[in-house]
Amino acid sequence: MAVSDDIRRSVGYASLGFGAVAVLTPRLFLGAYGVPDEQNVRLMTRMWGTRTAALGALTLALRDTEDRRTLMAAAAAMDAADTLLIASSSASVRARAMGAATTAAFAAALAYGLTR
Repeated sequence: MAVSDDIRRSVGYASLGFGAVAVLTPRLFLGAYGVPDEQNVRLMTRMWGTRTAALGALTLALRDTEDRRTLMAAAAAMDAADTLLIASSSASVRARAMGAATTAAFAAALAYGLTR
């Protein structure tokens, strides 16, 4: 259980961090991923950031083991779906590679944590 808790906490804090950067500094976030800095894209980035930060906060706040596992499984599935959507998009190669790598890493960490 200790490994699973370490992974859960790490992913929770990372989700809070990624979400906060996306919400508070969308231009920085978009620039890092090579995505065009447009008003509508900034809005969607902020919306993604609130979702990511909320999931991170829940990951850290839940006390019941089964609730934690359920949330970890749902987040892993969501990140896996995001990976497929990003990889198959018409975005730039840089945006696809970095976005898919990021979401795949979160999905893999959560899936690994569920096996421990």
